[in-house]
Amino acid sequence: MRTIRTGSTAALIFVAASLVSTAQAGTVILNTFDLGQAPPPGGSGPNAPAVPTSANGIHALGVTFGFTESGNPSVNAIYGDSLGTAGDGLAPLTDPVLDGPADGVLTLLFDTPATFLSFDIAYLVATAPGGLVTIGGNSQPIITTGNSGMLGLFSIGNFSWTPAAPFTAATIAFDPTGGNFAIDNLSYDDPPSSAPEPASVTFIGSGLVLGALFARKRR
Repeated sequence: MRTIRTGSTAALIFVAASLVSTAQAGTVILNTFDLGQAPPPGGSGPNAPAVPTSANGIHALGVTFGFTESGNPSVNAIYGDSLGTAGDGLAPLTDPVLDGPADGVLTLLFDTPATFLSFDIAYLVATAPGGLVTIGGNSQPIITTGNSGMLGLFSIGNFSWTPAAPFTAATIAFDPTGGNFAIDNLSYDDPPSSAPEPASVTFIGSGLVLGALFARKRR
């Protein structure tokens, strides 16, 4: 009488399936940083200089920033600026921040595709202007609450968006009636580029499954 050792076969199939699942899932890195802070609180560096610097051309935590006014490159947006937020009641924004004139447009170019974007924003006026974030040809409005902060002098809000497809670029068009803008706590996910290719691991997993079935047949 032959004995079929089904336990070993099942274990091999389980290992193969686990390898395929793990490789496809990968590990997602969440990059969140206080603009200009060093060392960076989230993800991997390098962070931008901790001293106030023109935001146009800055590269930090996998993002290259650009800033234009009237369609032309501008040095008027400052990465790592200080607004004295502790006394202004601008929470959740805290110094340092990225700020500049609200008639400009901020662009974000990501080193690797991201799937979501969020940030906190403040306008230095009491009214509640909006703004628009554009990703992949689609746009979402920026919503702020007016009469916020110390003495109700600011408009403050949070923007968060998960588009339908991964993206490598985002454009933030501010409301020019906002006077000046400030953004902070920029967050996005950074899927790993070194994860095994799903097709390769699927091939390995399939080989393990076939090997297990062949061993079972021989027994």
